[in-house]
Amino acid sequence: EVVQFLADQGLPNENAPIDRTNDGDAYLAKVDFQASDRNLLTLRWAYHYSRQENGTFDVPSWGVSSNAVELDYAHGYTGSFISTISDTMLNEVRVQYAKEWRPRPYEGPNIPGQDRPFPDTAFDFVGGYRIGMPFFIPVIYDDERQQLNENVSFLKGNHAYKAGLEYNDVVSSQTFIGFANGLYKFSSFDGFRNYVELGPGYGDCSGGGTTVTGTCPDGETFSGPLLLFLQQAGVGGLTVEEAGTQDIGQTETALFFQDTWKPNANMTFDLGLRWEMLDNPSPITPASEVFFAPFFGQTRDSLLGPLEFPSDGTIPDDNEQIQPRFAMAWTPKGSTDSVIRFNSGIYHARIPALALASTRSTDGSRGQTLFANSSFRPPTWPNLLPEGEAGDPFFPNVYVFDKDWQTPRTWSTALSWEKEIKPSYALLVKANYAKTDHITRWINNNDPVLGCPWSSGLGADGSNGINCAQSEGLWTVSSTAKSRYYGVTVGINKRMSNKLAFQAYYTNSEDKSDDDNERDPFTIRYANISDLDAEFSLSDRHQRNRFNAWLLWQGPVDVNVRATFLDAQPADINPDGTPVNGSPPSASRCIGDCTVGGEVFRRNQGEKDNEFSTVDVRLSKDFEVGNTTVQPIFEIFNLLDEANFLIPETTSLIFNFDGTVRSGAGEPRKFQVGVRVLF
Repeated sequence: EVVQFLADQGLPNENAPIDRTNDGDAYLAKVDFQASDRNLLTLRWAYHYSRQENGTFDVPSWGVSSNAVELDYAHGYTGSFISTISDTMLNEVRVQYAKEWRPRPYEGPNIPGQDRPFPDTAFDFVGGYRIGMPFFIPVIYDDERQQLNENVSFLKGNHAYKAGLEYNDVVSSQTFIGFANGLYKFSSFDGFRNYVELGPGYGDCSGGGTTVTGTCPDGETFSGPLLLFLQQAGVGGLTVEEAGTQDIGQTETALFFQDTWKPNANMTFDLGLRWEMLDNPSPITPASEVFFAPFFGQTRDSLLGPLEFPSDGTIPDDNEQIQPRFAMAWTPKGSTDSVIRFNSGIYHARIPALALASTRSTDGSRGQTLFANSSFRPPTWPNLLPEGEAGDPFFPNVYVFDKDWQTPRTWSTALSWEKEIKPSYALLVKANYAKTDHITRWINNNDPVLGCPWSSGLGADGSNGINCAQSEGLWTVSSTAKSRYYGVTVGINKRMSNKLAFQAYYTNSEDKSDDDNERDPFTIRYANISDLDAEFSLSDRHQRNRFNAWLLWQGPVDVNVRATFLDAQPADINPDGTPVNGSPPSASRCIGDCTVGGEVFRRNQGEKDNEFSTVDVRLSKDFEVGNTTVQPIFEIFNLLDEANFLIPETTSLIFNFDGTVRSGAGEPRKFQVGVRVLF
């Protein structure tokens, strides 16, 4: 029924098999030049090229047209110069230049009679169907990196010192026109079909009836079928391409110092300090000229009390990344078969450039996202809203940075004990703790729960403002999220002896956070902005049990076995046990009262069906042919042919905004043959 309807609309092959490719080439050239006994110059060039036909999505319920081509090619140039200044001093200079291109073209069908692909259209929460050109395609993108590292090492007594500086300059250039071709989200297939056949006046009403006039009976509201329509548009005469084209430059400068100190034969200390600064780009439109500039510095009443406008129109830098680090290795006196290791340090991280891109392009002054649904200016599928609908910003979605934003910061600590239990065999016990703060969290500061405080006060008469909806509105890049990781690992390691070596490690861990959405600028992940503390629960990454092992036996035939077993990850569910990803975000987990029996009902209380296990085997043997070694190789991947279901998404397949998604069964048992020649 679905296939026939789509065929009638000009998409006759949506249920056909999808051919995928994954082709690549890689080249490397390296030259070492010994300028003198004390000076070594190394130059290296690397190049790679890959092309994946239909490589964007692999979801069984998505049609042939819902895919794109993934391209990637890059050049990298590296030079290093190592000088032995004296018997106790060494200097190293390393420079690097690299440029990578990652275009994502589309080769799918066009709408009959139009020079335009079908829009990204999703429908039916049960089936999870999706057709049309993905909303973020096509993409024109490249990034360019320049890097300089200068460090000097010197010895003095029982100390080994190292100090230096590092400079990174990265420019990401892109033309991103997400939603320019339209994005449609329908509640059901029947609703989608009726909307197409009867026109955009068709709607589902909250009382259980339907309408074809575009209005519901008094006292009722629209419940579908068009839940969401988004369309990107330029502002002030800019085309959508002009509004979406930008260069995003980020510069990092760091100074570091390290001291390795051996006070005696059985004790080693490493003490280090790294200072780093991150220089983010400025917004393209000056703060005084953005659509919402009158809001800067204002405080308004909200349902949660006074609320200050989160942004001052800038993208903050972070120049206070002070990162001390400490490590110790100790062999207790009288013991030659055990060692205790401890390390602790602070590490900062840069955030994805995608967070910067939205803030610089979708600010109501260069670009804006037009919104529609069954109750508000519904367009005729598969068409777009008329260009005149764009005009000046009218209750648009806008993106800003919180003026108090900081880079994510992790305090990581580990303690381990390793002991040789017999010759060649060592036992390891290790505990890890990681405390991460200032993680990126996307917040809607014009949420209806707040009373829509920024929905008026703009325009000549003050009647204009920022869009107000639970998952739309004033998108703010904040740094208020946190995570905590606790893990214990036990393992055994056998060094190569008697032609046998192996390692096996088991980890039991708990990974908690209050938001895991660091890069998706289209999805709000919290249930209620008024109670973000209640979000702290199992992280999307959490896997209680993990086991990894490998074995190498050098017999008549070399045998290499690798095994991995991982627990399933958490899934968000409603208090009644139903999955959240079966509903649109507006009906997400416990909106309003987030308690069950007086207790807060936290996120990720369910479990995905994505536990993972695999056993891989590699067989090889060397044959000497003159001065050449020929090594035939035979490999089996997923020897036991486990299904290993892929369920990465944390939102429904209908309301999924990820740029790459794989779902359904994982890789089946596969065989590979090859040959390696050494000469």
